[in-house]
Amino acid sequence: MTIIFRKLVEKTDLEKLEELEGAVWSESSVVPLHMTLTIAKFGGLFLGAFDGDNMIGFLYSFPGYTDGELHLCSHMLGFLPAYRKQGLGVQMKWLQRSEALAAGYKRITWTYDPLETVNAYLNLVKLGGVVHRYIPDCYGELADEMNKGLPTDRFLLDWHIASQRVKRYKAGSPSLAGAAAGDDKLPSVLSWKETEGVVRPVDIDLQCAEERFWLAVPAHFQQVKQADMEAARAWREATRELFTHYFAQGYVITGLKRQQATASYLLEKRALGDILGAADDASVK
Repeated sequence: MTIIFRKLVEKTDLEKLEELEGAVWSESSVVPLHMTLTIAKFGGLFLGAFDGDNMIGFLYSFPGYTDGELHLCSHMLGFLPAYRKQGLGVQMKWLQRSEALAAGYKRITWTYDPLETVNAYLNLVKLGGVVHRYIPDCYGELADEMNKGLPTDRFLLDWHIASQRVKRYKAGSPSLAGAAAGDDKLPSVLSWKETEGVVRPVDIDLQCAEERFWLAVPAHFQQVKQADMEAARAWREATRELFTHYFAQGYVITGLKRQQATASYLLEKRALGDILGAADDASVK
């Protein structure tokens, strides 16, 4: 199987994108063709993955402006079920970086659920993104299987695509902190227990002043939701309090380590510039 990735600009391609959006997400999530055509002409970026003539994956992004800076908002990434868990999403994101740099962007942002660790692993460990912003109930109440029953809290992830940090990740040599390979002696600010196969938060620490520490979340949050919605709600509430508190204190998430029952985010109190390293526009690759 050879999958081809390419930029989508023609009307016929964006018509295929419309069909695929409905198949991957739902008919109600489809972005109308007149909007995708307009966005593609004025700074947006649409990418497709093709198996032969069939589009089997897509990435949808549009221009944004925050903190006095123009950036690219990466909004949807999806593949047909038969093509998932094959590393295609990572390839699509690196193509997005290349196309975004060529268009003059230096940063790409997107949201994801802090409790969904598959997404966290891609965003932090594979791509070298960082997080220091938390959005409570970002999308309001959603009724789909992934989201129903809980507030749609989200991280806003920053992918500084021209930074030395991201260049290292692309080259396959991330920093120790970014890979979260590290120090089991670091403190953790959330304790948990496992009973009857379900992990539950027990206690949180809002007084940690260490420069680096771990913050645990469930490794399989959807399984927690299916087994015990009250436990899932407790995770949402505890982690919301912790992340918003420590982000306000200047901490940045730089990595993730995975265990069997939980995964742990690495938070560091360092200047963002030190974490990212200098950008070198003349030699970005």
